[in-house]
Amino acid sequence: MKTKLLALAVSAAVVSFSANASVEDTWSLGASAGWSHVFDSGLDNTGIEVSDKNGYGFKLNGEYNFTEWFGLGLGYDYLNGAKLGSYFDETKLHSNTIEAYGRFALPLDTNGSDIFFKVGPTWNRSTVHGDDYTQWGAVLGLGGQWALNESVSIRAGYDYLYRTLHSNDDGARLSNGLLYVGVQYTFGAPAPVAPAPVAAPVEKKTVRVTENHSLAAGLLFPFDGSTLSSQGKKAISDVVASSKNLQNTEFEVYGYTDRIGSDAYNQKLSQKRADAVTSELQAEGVNTVKASEGRGKASPVTGNKCDSVKGRQAVIDCLAPDRRVEIVVTGDTVKEEQE
Repeated sequence: MKTKLLALAVSAAVVSFSANASVEDTWSLGASAGWSHVFDSGLDNTGIEVSDKNGYGFKLNGEYNFTEWFGLGLGYDYLNGAKLGSYFDETKLHSNTIEAYGRFALPLDTNGSDIFFKVGPTWNRSTVHGDDYTQWGAVLGLGGQWALNESVSIRAGYDYLYRTLHSNDDGARLSNGLLYVGVQYTFGAPAPVAPAPVAAPVEKKTVRVTENHSLAAGLLFPFDGSTLSSQGKKAISDVVASSKNLQNTEFEVYGYTDRIGSDAYNQKLSQKRADAVTSELQAEGVNTVKASEGRGKASPVTGNKCDSVKGRQAVIDCLAPDRRVEIVVTGDTVKEEQE
């Protein structure tokens, strides 16, 4: 009677080079080893029995993962160690199995850890008493995979190799179960993305700042006058609007004239102009004017550049920058500084 045995045995020491076996568009190679067990059927009337149902097995496999939950695989199993006994002698069974299977996975994390189920056809070649027997069969498997890091995963599972040996003469059939542990190595996964650098904490500080606004007297008043023009009022309104970004503001107003005329006249005119601007600020809702001061012809901005200018009108035109009202705004603002 012919006895055809095949092994199921072994699965996967697979080394995973990338993220895992459940990363889409990756392929992997694996190797495993484990404990095999023979299931016999139809031997009662053959005079043969499985005297030792336990053995060992090894497996090599390769897989391609189309998605994170489905892939196709090929495997080779070598099983040995189980023994057949007859009326006359006893012999070891050793089997070679080729698997083709689909792998269905339930991912557990993004590194490749998962629980999987495999199923597919097998081709078996078993050797008994020096004779080789071939047989088509099937593989069913259940297992889990744990990703140690981006590269290496541990795989463990159980495969049932159906009909590794079958006799058409007397209906004898042997199948194998393999409990295995291995490693997995996967290729082709995208390189891990480096985490974005953590920005240093930003400290917010309140600082006191000063803004200087110099308004030309020609814009604010008629020549030699102190009554604000519509353009002058608009210029003062713009200053108030620009100070809205500051907190706890204080205003100071200083009027200046040119050097033409007496000191007393210039002092009086500059004070009137400062007061006119202050009144307009108050009309705009500013109630923190700390100074409203006329300074006459002090602090000219033209220096001596008009000394050589001839003609009264030409001198008046040259000295125009000296005729001005300065509004000094002081307030608090928040600045962000890296620690």
